[in-house]
Amino acid sequence: MSVSVKTVVLTDMDFLMTEPAYKLFIFLCMIQQGTYGMLIHYNASASAVEGQNISLQCILGEEHNIKIIQLEWIKQQKGNEKNDQKIVVFHPGFPIKYFQSGPLLETLTSSKTRELQGSILTLHKVTVNDGGNYICEIISYPNGSIKRTTKLQVTEPPASVKMPYPYEFIKEGDEVKITCSASPPPVRYRLGRSKDKIFLLESSNGEFILPNVTRNDSDLYICLPEWNSLVQNQQGLNATMELTVNFLDGIECNTSSPLNVSAGEDVALFCIAKASQHLQYKWMRGDTTLSFSDTLSLNYVTSDQSGTYRLTAVFLDNQLQTDMEFTIHVLSKQSEDPATRRKTGTSVITKKNITTTATTSKASKSSAYIAVPIVLLLLVLIVLLYRRHQNQKKNGYATSPSEIHFSEEP
Repeated sequence: MSVSVKTVVLTDMDFLMTEPAYKLFIFLCMIQQGTYGMLIHYNASASAVEGQNISLQCILGEEHNIKIIQLEWIKQQKGNEKNDQKIVVFHPGFPIKYFQSGPLLETLTSSKTRELQGSILTLHKVTVNDGGNYICEIISYPNGSIKRTTKLQVTEPPASVKMPYPYEFIKEGDEVKITCSASPPPVRYRLGRSKDKIFLLESSNGEFILPNVTRNDSDLYICLPEWNSLVQNQQGLNATMELTVNFLDGIECNTSSPLNVSAGEDVALFCIAKASQHLQYKWMRGDTTLSFSDTLSLNYVTSDQSGTYRLTAVFLDNQLQTDMEFTIHVLSKQSEDPATRRKTGTSVITKKNITTTATTSKASKSSAYIAVPIVLLLLVLIVLLYRRHQNQKKNGYATSPSEIHFSEEP
């Protein structure tokens, strides 16, 4: 908003006249602009942008002893003074009379004489239609009617789009209200997303509701106003806003609860929770804090360390939090159940045991497969040798020299 202030200086005139002449002088003063010695401060020209407030002043200088009888503001219509629009009239003896709603008149009095000195007319949230000539008329004594004209120019603001962040903190399950505003007001608003090209909402007032949001709704949102006019500086205007939906999942650890360990062993529990922000961790047992990390380390445990441990994961601003409890049983070596110990051993140990057992079984089966044929061969060989021995024994007795007989023929 700019205002040009102009000061008019008029020459004083001293005169003497009879009573009829004096009355005629007063009458002439009432029908013409003042041309007598005074200072008048007013706005020769002023400019504003649509939506702004602007004040137009019309004030007499204090150095002259002039009595103001009435103040009036008028908006001049082009071409015909009969159509001029009266805005406001003020007379010291009556309340301010407004002929239009919106403008506000402020009267000024002299700090020295306490006499009425002038006025300031304020126009609120002007539009292009408020532009034109504004006439300030002062009815005074003895100078009569004094008029000054201010030329007001109102221009349209440059097109703009705004989309503020809806809330300070948004979490899963919240209802989110996104507001988009534009100047000059568009016909409609459209809301899109950067990653999800299918997503598109439409609104006449720029308000969009996203119910029960999830982490998948985190994205860069784009407000696209649409105007009927094809003004070059309005095309393609948009505003963006990065929306983050915060989340915090449950805590997961590298082993399950309860955990059975032997006295004298070392225990290391590592737990983590998936979240949209950096987390702070805290391990506690009862009222005692043991660790401020996601890992709990216990060296050379004793039976006194059996019990329930609590892990808390929380956002830095404490707006989201999750907890879990973990139970540890420390077993003495005398009372330790081997079956239980094997059950609670680590997965690595269990896998080794399984692998060892499988290897021994395979070796036994291979030995069995080799031994059976050998035994069968030995049995067959023994049978053959026995039969051979019997045959040799039989044949040996029949062919012995002592048993051979000779006979002669007659």
